[in-house]
Amino acid sequence: MVRERNLPHKHDVHEPVRTSQEASDLRGVSMSSGAKAIVVRGKKSKESWLVVIPADRKVDMKTIQQVVGEKLSFHPDVENEFDCEPGSVPPFGSVLGLQTYADNNLEDTLNFNIGLRTDSLQISKTDYLSLETPILGNFSINL
Repeated sequence: MVRERNLPHKHDVHEPVRTSQEASDLRGVSMSSGAKAIVVRGKKSKESWLVVIPADRKVDMKTIQQVVGEKLSFHPDVENEFDCEPGSVPPFGSVLGLQTYADNNLEDTLNFNIGLRTDSLQISKTDYLSLETPILGNFSINL
């Protein structure tokens, strides 16, 4: 997506990371610049959505539940359903067949894993929003 559109970006291959803190330390960036992608699933419908928030915050489940109209839980099997290890989900729900909700608190420069715990990408928030066109809102709260 990024390369095809010739967008400015930084791609980094590194040792595997499991947490947002490990990723930001390895990248040498603030944790708040991380774009944490979380798959949630409806308890009744079993439909899934992607929520992208700053890595130093947590999902505001009440708000997301109100927006999608049902109770949610974190997806129990991201690895098998979306072929991504937990912690490596990219912030592009469109690639996974999911509607994306992006938090208004995302920083101007975003850092995130791209399907592997060993590959990171850095792009501007503006370019991310033009690529993904997520639904924007206040979907996170402070830890």
